[in-house]
Amino acid sequence: MRKRKNKKLEEPSSPKKEKKRPETRDLSAENKSLEAFLELVGDREASKEVTSRNYPPGRKNEISAISIDDYPETVTDEQTIRKIEELKGIVASIENKPVTTSRSRLSGSYKIHYREELNPAQLEAVTTINGPVLVIAGAGSGKTRVIVYRVAFMLENGIDPGDILLLTFTRKAAGEMLGRVQQLLKDASAQKIFGGTFHSFSNYILRKYSNLLNIPPDFTIIDEEDSADTIDLIRSELRFEKKEKAFPRKNRIREIISSARNRNLTIRHVIMHEFSGLKGFIEQIELINQGYEKYKKICRIFDYDDLMDVLRDSLRDNPLFRKRLHDRYRYIMVDEFQDTNVIQKEIVEYLAESSENILVVGDDSQSIYSFRGANYENILRFPQKYPGCSIIKIEENYRSNQKILDFTNEIILNAQIGYRKRLFSRITYDILPLVRKFYDQQAEAEFIADKILEYREKDIALNQVAILVRAFWHARYVEAELNKRSIPYIAVGGLAFNERKHVKDVISYLRIVQNSYDAVAWHRILKYLPGVGLVTAKKIIGEIIADNRLNIGSFGNTKFAEGLKKLVNAISAARNDQLGIPQKIEIIREYYAPILQATEYDYQVRLLDINVLIDLASKYKSLDKFLTDFALDPPSKKFGSRTVPLIDETEDKPLIISTIHSAKGLEWHSVIIPHALDGLIPSVRALNNIEEIEEERRLFYVACSRAKQDLIITMPSYVATYNAFLSYPSRFLIEISRDKFYYR
Repeated sequence: MRKRKNKKLEEPSSPKKEKKRPETRDLSAENKSLEAFLELVGDREASKEVTSRNYPPGRKNEISAISIDDYPETVTDEQTIRKIEELKGIVASIENKPVTTSRSRLSGSYKIHYREELNPAQLEAVTTINGPVLVIAGAGSGKTRVIVYRVAFMLENGIDPGDILLLTFTRKAAGEMLGRVQQLLKDASAQKIFGGTFHSFSNYILRKYSNLLNIPPDFTIIDEEDSADTIDLIRSELRFEKKEKAFPRKNRIREIISSARNRNLTIRHVIMHEFSGLKGFIEQIELINQGYEKYKKICRIFDYDDLMDVLRDSLRDNPLFRKRLHDRYRYIMVDEFQDTNVIQKEIVEYLAESSENILVVGDDSQSIYSFRGANYENILRFPQKYPGCSIIKIEENYRSNQKILDFTNEIILNAQIGYRKRLFSRITYDILPLVRKFYDQQAEAEFIADKILEYREKDIALNQVAILVRAFWHARYVEAELNKRSIPYIAVGGLAFNERKHVKDVISYLRIVQNSYDAVAWHRILKYLPGVGLVTAKKIIGEIIADNRLNIGSFGNTKFAEGLKKLVNAISAARNDQLGIPQKIEIIREYYAPILQATEYDYQVRLLDINVLIDLASKYKSLDKFLTDFALDPPSKKFGSRTVPLIDETEDKPLIISTIHSAKGLEWHSVIIPHALDGLIPSVRALNNIEEIEEERRLFYVACSRAKQDLIITMPSYVATYNAFLSYPSRFLIEISRDKFYYR
């Protein structure tokens, strides 16, 4: 094991700068003063750490008096070091390549004035339509514009729209891109392009070629919660919950299984390296996974990971299927390639195997979703897979002023690995990003509230201001202060519409209407029948699946017979092919409303959500399509967001408090990032892993690069958590030149 510091990503042949060490000061008085204060409030453990951990001898914990050498070194294993060095080599070989020129000439007459509407780098990406292309698009550089104009350029050059596949990470993004193409060209040819998410593409292809792939065309798609519930059923069947030691919960087991699948790893490997406290349960979790896979096949259900795995495996193992897709999709484009996982990368490579007409767009500096399985190496290794690929960097930023870019450029140039980028902007603004330190969290919150009211007085709309946090608890003092001053805000988060219990219940009834084999949905709704427990539910489901019909005759003499009969009658009525989906939901609502009234005090409010479902369903003719879209692209991820009452409902739109992860892709006039202490940004959980620290760096970069005009970073003098006392500024700030921000 080696100890490793974060070293700046240096330009080739640039001389190394010697670090100026700040003068040392005797701060024993300050240390003793803070120690005495902590003793006074009863935090003895934190007081012990003041001198032993957070204050180096003779050194003040102020940005002006700290160097990166004052931070603990990260222990890195040899395998990780070798991987980082390999990735650095790939990047270095790319940086040394000569600049390529466009393979396509702008000759002839076009509806769009490409040269006038695109900068040189964008034009290069748009007009290079043959062969593999890697576009490194920095934050705010017009990535979406590149994709839109490239699709239009391809259509203007006579490429059949049916030959084009556009993969994005939200259906909304694909729809907006293709809609803009249609507006630019003023024709409907873009509607023939398949544009959507990896999961929606897989769902479409697997159903279309189900006979060729020997899979049921009417499979049901379950979300993560249903997946966890199914795993819990399997665990109960295997009686693993009756161990002396507490067995891991269903969501943790699902996380382990999904993580292994998304990264092509074994369950044993994931547990040994990331969940070492569960080593004693490896064999049981492996057995649960085996049962989970069998259960899904019997019930004809796919989880999100199945959609990826089955498509990847089919492309790999079925030559006829692979050829069909090669012939169908000759031009492939992938947005946000840095957010793909290993399986998605392999799918793209199989699809592009024949033509190699593949363009991937992304920014390795914004790869922040490893917890979802995203692998930052995918975008770095693209030139390794396609050695002759064109590599185009788009570095002109249209979002932020140059002072903010000077600051964010330094954040990412200190990264261990990645493509070197220096974003520039024609937007000028004389004010540097501001970094402020306060006595405590209350003083920090008061400053932030003052600043927000100051923006409001300058006629900057509150919804153009965002407070971005690493975790929601970092904003608890800020929220209290906003409430105190009646400043309206929205906390982006909360329970999504599709995750609400009553919404999931109605969707479960609909899933059974579509697929009577769906045992997960049966288990969910049978629990509402008095007298039906887990064992009885299994018997009912087993009989229904065995007969492939709603046969409940053998339960006619049970105490729950009448309730079961009403349930079956409602499902049978909703199966009427002459009814539209809204009418089917109305039948279910009529059956379900008494259950909801008996179990929930706010049932009338919940019934309104069912009306929302009816409204959403009115746009669909196919139940299968409605359920698929609901599972893969829920109607609103912000439906459950908390909104604080406005000062005057006609006066102000609320400002945003959001996690940094949820803020990616968005922008605001002003961004405030509180609690910028080491151990919070970066998270303390990342400090012992160099790759996790690097992702935290990218997260900080994403937060700062959301700002267009003002960037403010604040911190209290300390934060005491249950296991640490944190007082050092974020190491990412310490690495930035002092002339790039104003500190006071």
